[in-house]
Amino acid sequence: MSISRRLARPLLASSFVATGVDALMHPDSHVERFRKVEPALEKAGIPPSIASDTRLLVRVTGGVTAVAGLMLATNRRPRTAALTLAAVTVPVSLVNNPIWTATSRERRKEMRRGLLTGASLVGGLLIAGLDRDGKPSLAWRATNTRGHKAKMREVRAAAKESKADLKAKLG
Repeated sequence: MSISRRLARPLLASSFVATGVDALMHPDSHVERFRKVEPALEKAGIPPSIASDTRLLVRVTGGVTAVAGLMLATNRRPRTAALTLAAVTVPVSLVNNPIWTATSRERRKEMRRGLLTGASLVGGLLIAGLDRDGKPSLAWRATNTRGHKAKMREVRAAAKESKADLKAKLG
């Protein structure tokens, strides 16, 4: 693994580990932020049963975030970890920055900045999630294997034909 990956993955994962652990240990501030957007979620058609136990939802999200962050930082299934973090970051960014509830221009600007930060993190996580560490994709490997098998069939057919020609000449 390259030195840039060894440094970049833990750096990218660090904020997720810290936020996830905080949500696990101190869910109250996270629950409070979620409660502020609950009415908007109901208007959007999200069933209230999803948010019935907000404290548990916050802790589960925090646990998933912390574990996926640790996996990314320690290079254990980094692609899966990064894509998991990207999937969790989108709703968390919306909950933490409900721009539609902003009452002042300054607050809207602050929330927009938070949404853009979340979008930037999702972009970085998608890059990390799609990074194959220099290895070719499955599609390339499948195409390459088919090409090799076709060449091997041709070589075997040519060898068989050559053997038959040799027998005919000798025999």
